[in-house]
Amino acid sequence: MPDIRLFTKPGCPYCVDAKEWLDRNGCDYDPLDITKDVKVLREWRELSGGVGVPVLAHGKDLVVGFSPERYSEFLTSCQRTTKVDAAQVEAAIKA
Repeated sequence: MPDIRLFTKPGCPYCVDAKEWLDRNGCDYDPLDITKDVKVLREWRELSGGVGVPVLAHGKDLVVGFSPERYSEFLTSCQRTTKVDAAQVEAAIKA
């Protein structure tokens, strides 16, 4: 399961744009339809306060709405915080 989740609903043109942008940029994400699963709906409400879709989420960090610039910045930030180089960790421990 990808670390990135995209909360959407049918009929949302911004959700379509968000999915297309993520696909075009080779992003691995989990598309979640808030109208099909109560658990997904609750998670979306808890994260975003239920303000709208799409919601791009990584842990508790999120972007509400769709903006290519904000998505790019968000995904770059996610890559910096989630990729761990074992050799770097070992070197830091020994230092």
